[in-house]
Amino acid sequence: MAADGARVGRTGRDRARGRPWPVLGVVAVLAGLAAGCTGDDPEAPDQGTQQPVALEVRIASCAGPADADARASLESGIGDTLSSYVVAGFLGDYPREDFVRSFDVFTSGAAEKAAGDIDVLTAADYQDAEGVDATRLRARISCLAQGGKVIGATAHVELDFAAEQGGPAPTPFTLSGRFLLVPGPRGWSVFGYDVSRDDLDRAARS
Repeated sequence: MAADGARVGRTGRDRARGRPWPVLGVVAVLAGLAAGCTGDDPEAPDQGTQQPVALEVRIASCAGPADADARASLESGIGDTLSSYVVAGFLGDYPREDFVRSFDVFTSGAAEKAAGDIDVLTAADYQDAEGVDATRLRARISCLAQGGKVIGATAHVELDFAAEQGGPAPTPFTLSGRFLLVPGPRGWSVFGYDVSRDDLDRAARS
């Protein structure tokens, strides 16, 4: 796919082991997310607080040799990028309108295109909801390595959420597909995407 591109896509096959990256169903800083990886929980959460959902980041395949340190760095970096995207694009306090912040982890060209797809790439169409929670978050990584260094990656994702809209049950929806990423001075950035949302597909068919 060309850089800064976007169209509908599918998820990939998962293999290999990886690490979970915690994402909260409430407003959170990434430092707090990383701290949640340790499993420490000194204080019991309030009864109404959404529990953390682990973002499962695993390397499925890598074209070219990459040592253990490079793979660990890849999982860590892409975990940070996807966690930031999920928190800004789907979670937090509702009602809300600031979904465009999720594109801070996109390249400038991809962010410009993503603004036109904001209803697919974020929960902007649920902006008047009582809340949106993550129920399952998975990313399977395919990478390209050169000289032992990872120079590019594709994250095949399946991100499940539930929107509370005041009805008897929350509305489930899933974002699936792939994000194309490149490393940079400030970490990994999304330069292209190929995703779909099942709730929008259902709405189009109804």
